[in-house]
Amino acid sequence: MNLATLADAATTAYVTGIAGHAAAGTDGVVRAQFARLRAFFGSTLGEESELAPLTADEISARVLRYLEDNPDQVETLAGLLEKLPSKNNIEGAGTVHGNVELKGKYVAGRDIRFDGR
Repeated sequence: MNLATLADAATTAYVTGIAGHAAAGTDGVVRAQFARLRAFFGSTLGEESELAPLTADEISARVLRYLEDNPDQVETLAGLLEKLPSKNNIEGAGTVHGNVELKGKYVAGRDIRFDGR
């Protein structure tokens, strides 16, 4: 994986997680791995308060610059992303984005309506 792709993938995982994908209702393993990614970003790119006003493209550019300046960290970041699953188990109600797999005896799907009909 080239550095730009790695930077974009890391930024996407980070921004998605911050937006709530790795919130309390998410599978514990995903939350723990996202916490590691979040700690990596915090220790290398700046605290969330510094990153929050930036666009995803600006964060990705910052990640790319960091990786170019610190090539020894490429494997560390790649390893963090590798451990994040492509599918996440969400428990409870909420808005979910991404690849969602519903399992169980009684599973509600796209037929649920919240407009009273």
